[in-house]
Order: sequence, then C-alpha cells, then structure tokens
Amino acid sequence: MRVGRTSAGTRPFAASGLLHPVVLGAVVLLVLNDHVFKARWPSWWTGKLSDVAGLAMFPVLLQALWEQAFRRNARDFRPSFALLVGAVVLTGLCFAATKISPDAGNAWQWALGGLQWPFHALRAWLAGARIPWVRPTQHTVDITDLLTLPSLFIPLWLGWRRAHVTHEQGSRIPVREESSSLH
Repeated sequence: MRVGRTSAGTRPFAASGLLHPVVLGAVVLLVLNDHVFKARWPSWWTGKLSDVAGLAMFPVLLQALWEQAFRRNARDFRPSFALLVGAVVLTGLCFAATKISPDAGNAWQWALGGLQWPFHALRAWLAGARIPWVRPTQHTVDITDLLTLPSLFIPLWLGWRRAHVTHEQGSRIPVREESSSLH
C-alpha cells in the first residue's frame, strides 16, 4: 500500500464515502425493498428493512452533500468525523420525529413527494402526458420503527474508519523540507 492511500488504493475525496460497498448496498436494498419486496411480501420485516437501509446510508449522503458544497483544496481533503456525527444525530432526531409525531410524518410525506416530483414530471413529459402535481408519499407513523435506530452505528463505523485511516495516513506522509541557506 502506498503512503497516503486507503486500503482500496485511493485517497478519500469529497463525497467518496458514498462509494463504500456497504453504503451502495444499502441504497440498492432500499430501492429493491421499497419497489419490489414490499409489493411482493408486505410485512413488518420489509417495513423495518427500509428503515435500516435508509439509516445506514442517509447520514453518509448528508456528509457527502456537505463535503461537495464546502470542499476546498482537493489535495488537502480529509473527511470530518465530527461532521458525520452531526449528520447521524440529525438523521436520528428527524427519523424519530417522523415515527412519533403525525405532524412530522405529514411534513416528511410532502417533503419526500416534492423531492420525487421532478422524476414523476420528467416521466410524464417524456410520455407526452400531463405533468402531475406534487403528491405526498406514503408514510406510517409507527413507534416500533425506533427499534431500527441502532442502524446509525453503521455510518458511524464507516465514517470513523474513513476519517481515522486518512488521519493516520496524513501523519505518515513525509513533509518535504525546504533548505534554507543564507548567502
């Protein structure tokens, strides 16, 4: 392994946390579960599976958006574990609110419906159909979904490894000293 590289062989860059196989797997699982498994095998388990997958990837998505929005010099980039902890706390609080409060759940339905609307509108436009209005998504206020909150340890573990490995590598990168000679 070269100095300054991660075990995958590349130095972390802004939003590279999204490329971790666990995060990619969580995204695939979330999509499959929401669009296939829930339709074929609706149960308590498929509901919880979406929550686990979403909680495993969403804080990493928030961190990636932050890193992209506020990236500085790509050469000196180091992922922030503190930023990820903030994203995990925010995700956990918002998730809990939508599972406990009908008002928060209603706000979530409309917010997610608004985020999905451009895709629905594009599909309608390409099909030559009328562009639909924003519609709320389906959401169930279910306090038992709070049982999935330990899934937030997944992004914490991934983020700690990403930041820790980068920090260790950064301390091992030799610093080139300029020779100062007086003439």
